[in-house]
Amino acid sequence: MTDATRFQFTNPSVPKAYDEFLVPRLFEPWAVLLLDEVGLRPSEHVLDVATGPGTVARLAAQRVGIAGRICAADMAQPMLQIAKSKPHPANSAPIEYLQSPAAPLAAPSGAFDGVLCQQGLQFFPDRAAALREMHRVLKPNGRVGIAVWTEIEDNEIFAAYYAALRATTPAELADLMRAPFSWPSGAALKAAAEEAGFRNVKLVKPSLPMVLEGGLEQAVSAFAATPVSPGVAALAQDVQDAFFDRVRREMNPLLTEGKVIGKMTSNIIVGTS
Repeated sequence: MTDATRFQFTNPSVPKAYDEFLVPRLFEPWAVLLLDEVGLRPSEHVLDVATGPGTVARLAAQRVGIAGRICAADMAQPMLQIAKSKPHPANSAPIEYLQSPAAPLAAPSGAFDGVLCQQGLQFFPDRAAALREMHRVLKPNGRVGIAVWTEIEDNEIFAAYYAALRATTPAELADLMRAPFSWPSGAALKAAAEEAGFRNVKLVKPSLPMVLEGGLEQAVSAFAATPVSPGVAALAQDVQDAFFDRVRREMNPLLTEGKVIGKMTSNIIVGTS
């Protein structure tokens, strides 16, 4: 079984590429969908767990408005530095950036109307404890919204990266690419949230396209946005060349009018405290 805790964004080279390649093409569209499911209201106080470069937090700040408040937490200082460097959206709630693991959360109990976590839960060392912490910091009848990718086979661009890794690199390195897609199922996610104390938990499983406008070469460049990339960079040059050649081959079926377009699918749960 893949150890998802090894898939971290602490190498300084990865967060910058992540912000450049993945945030606008992947995480911003999914953040909008997550916020639509949760239904934030003006003036609410919201905690974004595993905020990364602050994508969800900034969009949430616009939705709750200047009378609201956002706390954006992440354990990776390089990601928080990127988040803090971004312009603050106009007419938005103030955002407090907090370096904190998911468990324990460095936040008071019963302080938030909403807790959000986009594609972070699967990486936490203790997922159950993280869910309990999210429940703890919510006010009574507060709402939680959590997104976790489905299996890698349902996420075509990353399935292509994984196939290229399996064909050309050591198995342990290749299997690390499965970490973001390591949650067992949507039903298991819903059950884990209920076990942590959440009520009225609803599960949805939407799909959205991920588009790499620059085609195969952008698919090669975008690999730098994954925490697997430093491991590939440490391999012999001929192995690296073989890997990226294989990436082009695996991505080719996704090529349409010069763009690589791959379906991405996520489980999303919303519930109340």
